[in-house]
Amino acid sequence: MSDDTRDKLAFLLLGWLLGLLAPVIVDGIKRRRENRLGRAAIRVELLQVRERLILAAHAAEDHLGTQTKEKIRWTLKRLRAREGDKIRPALEMRVNQADAEFEAVVAYLAGKSNKSIRLQNYGTPLLDARVAALWSFSTEAQRVLLEIKTEMGFLDDVVAQTRFFDELTFKDLPSANHQIAVQSVREYIGTYAQRARRAVELIDKFP
Repeated sequence: MSDDTRDKLAFLLLGWLLGLLAPVIVDGIKRRRENRLGRAAIRVELLQVRERLILAAHAAEDHLGTQTKEKIRWTLKRLRAREGDKIRPALEMRVNQADAEFEAVVAYLAGKSNKSIRLQNYGTPLLDARVAALWSFSTEAQRVLLEIKTEMGFLDDVVAQTRFFDELTFKDLPSANHQIAVQSVREYIGTYAQRARRAVELIDKFP
């Protein structure tokens, strides 16, 4: 076989291999790009959920009358500074109040608890939809993401239970059963605040 023939066969084989590999290469590049965009979208979504959960936990504590300066400091530490933000100055003022004045405000806000507080579900649709992108994160990031998803699931359950018992409080129940329903609502609202803070702390651990 002449050198010229061998060269032609080599080029022919190379072209055949490139034809086989090209779709794989293009698909790999496309997948990496989608995963990169997916990771960025998940991070943005988690930051948005984080802000909502911080405020939701704070509102739940105010509603129950279980607010403390330590919890408000936790909120202040995690709230992102915003231009024209009126929440942070108000919280800083409460932290700096004398204890008696602080407790009076807590009691006043709790006195409004005869009005129902409607707990919200804060889903993570992008995180749920972009499961494939999870595997492009580090092992530690994957672990934290799964913990966040679990915690958000717990929050959804708490919201459902709170609404169930809240509806019972409007029904014609014996006094003892009505009191049980009212107490259950309070307990679930407290659990919601705890779970919300836990979810925020997990999001903060997300590398």
